[in-house]
Amino acid sequence: MKRVVASVIGLAAGAAILVGCSEDKETPAASTAPSPQSSVDAAPQASTGGKTEVKVDGADLAGLDLNSVTCVKQGGKINVASGAIGGQQGLGIVMTDEATPVVESLGMVVDGNALAVTNMAGASVGSAEVEVDGDTYTITGEATGADISNPMAGMITKPFTVTVTCG
Repeated sequence: MKRVVASVIGLAAGAAILVGCSEDKETPAASTAPSPQSSVDAAPQASTGGKTEVKVDGADLAGLDLNSVTCVKQGGKINVASGAIGGQQGLGIVMTDEATPVVESLGMVVDGNALAVTNMAGASVGSAEVEVDGDTYTITGEATGADISNPMAGMITKPFTVTVTCG
């Protein structure tokens, strides 16, 4: 049972990272219908190189290339994704683009462990809150995952804070 739970958490984290790195593509039928955000949908807003900080357990997430963190607003979503130094650490966040954003999924790799927050389709893992100050988003909460070095030890939970500028 613990392996199944660990697998689900790993898949959720992987999906969050992939979604954070993917482009928002519309079908031709959907793109012809006008929407209140059609001007936003037409030209995604992307930013890189802004102020980014990622802390887990109160310490900087070592191995994460902060210069690679990108933030893209498109289709009513905000996607934050990063690269890694040596492929070890990573970050992917998908949240709604609203006055009070809601984190739909967050995945991060910490010391080789995939940790996640999900809040989709009635399933919840971990927790995350978003504070907005102009173009700066601060996401705080607790991500949950399995200890890959000792999967039988059960689930691990780590507090995190992500601050990212998204223009």
